Amino acid sequence: MLTTVCYLERDNKRLMLHRTKKKNDINKGKWIGVGGKLEKNESPLECIKREIKEETGYIANTCDLKGLVVFNYNDNESEFMYLYTCEDFSGEMIECNEGDLKWIRKEDIKDLNLWEGDRIFIDLIHNNAEFFYLTLNYKDDVLVDHQLEFEEDEFARFEVFVPEDYVQAIVDELGKYKLIDQGYYGSAYSTVSVLGHWTSLDGANPFDGELGKETVAKESLMKFRVKKEFKELAYYLVKRAHPYETAVINIF
Repeated sequence: MLTTVCYLERDNKRLMLHRTKKKNDINKGKWIGVGGKLEKNESPLECIKREIKEETGYIANTCDLKGLVVFNYNDNESEFMYLYTCEDFSGEMIECNEGDLKWIRKEDIKDLNLWEGDRIFIDLIHNNAEFFYLTLNYKDDVLVDHQLEFEEDEFARFEVFVPEDYVQAIVDELGKYKLIDQGYYGSAYSTVSVLGHWTSLDGANPFDGELGKETVAKESLMKFRVKKEFKELAYYLVKRAHPYETAVINIF
């Protein structure tokens, strides 16, 4: 199940919804953000803007995606919840048919009747954490355990087209500085067999093929990642080990 939740922010307060009005409500008595299920052909952003308008009356101009929360409750289907905050909104607040809306000071939210897992991600957004993935495992109302991961944005991703016989030379060059070691694994990379096509133009000094003629050759597409601060070094080392006059090296 795909859902959204958003915490509107204003004057060091967050808009909280006290769920008191719905029957058979898993959130009965809890304080939560506003949000709901995605409708057919709806994106998470479209969903949360619609839910904010329906539940609060406010029009959300921009919403900031902060994380993805996986809510596992007993043996129910997993709920994947897109978590947003919003400071850019307009309009007047209306009465909500699902509970009572109230602006709560950020430092007082911890004193409300919250899901234990909500305390974790509310603290994360309060501290401006990087984008995160949070899995919450519940047995009834008890949080049994949780897992938290942050999005990795510290790597540069490489794609290198190279003759198959030169893959190991590139791996050896990068390996001298452990640039493609990943955690407890050394020299981590992948290869895909491809066919390279090119025509050598006047002035070229081709490693393979003849001037003015199309060449088709078996190549490997190497894929690996290095930490961003070493991407220039990795580029130089790949170029040094690469036999082509003009090497195709893509960095993302």
